Amino acid sequence: MTIAFYRLLFASLLVGLFTGKQAVREWRTMPRSTLGLGVISGIALAAHFATWITSLFFTSVASSTVLVSTSPIFVAFGSRFILKEPTRPLLFVGLAIALTGSFIITLADSGKGHASLRGDLLALAGAVAVSIYFLTGRFLRRNLSASAYVVMSYGIGAFILLISALALQTPLGGFSWQIFGLFALIALIPQVIGHTSFNWALKHLSAPTISVLLLGEPIGAGILAYLLLGEKIGGWPLAGAVVTLIGVGIVLLSESR
Repeated sequence: MTIAFYRLLFASLLVGLFTGKQAVREWRTMPRSTLGLGVISGIALAAHFATWITSLFFTSVASSTVLVSTSPIFVAFGSRFILKEPTRPLLFVGLAIALTGSFIITLADSGKGHASLRGDLLALAGAVAVSIYFLTGRFLRRNLSASAYVVMSYGIGAFILLISALALQTPLGGFSWQIFGLFALIALIPQVIGHTSFNWALKHLSAPTISVLLLGEPIGAGILAYLLLGEKIGGWPLAGAVVTLIGVGIVLLSESR
């Protein structure tokens, strides 16, 4: 919760420092319905980071990032039934395969104890939350600039996490400068550069396509976790990861045209 809060707090301050005036001008003219969707987007983003980052305390980096990367499946369904975008039957094939891979991972991790299974379920919850975030962002970016949308969603997400941290008595202070430096780095590189780039692209690409572009994360994170943290991937979790990524790839194929 602490990591998620500082990630969004520093990111909203960094983006707002350069684009705050433009964002305020747009906020003054937007309808209440747009503001309501912005609140939903911020809540979904806060829930995504709160659940996914917490999952890293219980399960491996590889399992966590693979499971949170199932978001394209939920986004594809949301695009079909909420945004009313057409869906091909091939999507359901990819969905079945990806869910099978996720089941293999959670079944393999369940043998490691309740902690790993809890981490897997938290990562899946993070996938659902970020799907809501992408779907609302796709809709809001039709009328809002990237900067106005980003400052709003990041800021609301940070506020939700602050309230949650205070309610749960999660420590928010007393850390070393090194830790605060890591908070700043995770806000600058993955959030300001990474997530903001995705939010900019939401106006030009479909939500399923954007979410599938995140599939490079499990590969890169798994390699870095092995090199830096010494985390090894077992046979069944690795097989489940491959099956999951194949399924999500099929989902992408169904949406590619």
